[in-house]
Parts: sequence; C-alpha cells; structure tokens
Amino acid sequence: MKTYELFYFPSCPYCQMVLAELSNLSVKVELRNIMENMDFRNELMAGGGKTQVPCLKTVDEGSVNWLYESMDIIQYLKQQ
Repeated sequence: MKTYELFYFPSCPYCQMVLAELSNLSVKVELRNIMENMDFRNELMAGGGKTQVPCLKTVDEGSVNWLYESMDIIQYLKQQ
C-alpha cells in the first residue's frame, strides 16, 4: 500500500496550489508543515536532499521517492 506525505509550509504559494487540489482528490495525504515541526524539515533534508517545498514523499513497499514541483505533484496525485 502506498502512503503519501506532503512537506509544505503555509505561506508558500506553490504549496497552496497543491493543498487546494488535494481537496478535489480522493487520495489520503499526510501533511507535514516544515515550519511548525523541525523534525519534518530535517526528514525532508535527509531524504530529499534539500528543503524545497512542496515535496511529496511516497512510500511503496519500502521504496521511497521524493517528488518536487507543484504541478508534477498535482499531476502525479491525479493519476493515483
């Protein structure tokens, strides 16, 4: 089973685009605000290699992928 985590912060306009689209999709995505929780920021840096947001982390049977760019994230989630 795939799981999804969206790393974001509220004042980012690109994050807001992704968050707005999430309400139209039936995909469950855990939200991880990197401004409120430094552990989320550190996880993003360690796993994705940078603190750029938005970033969608997908975990599927032990395989972890990090997807950046708001339009790429939206397109990916629409296909799920």
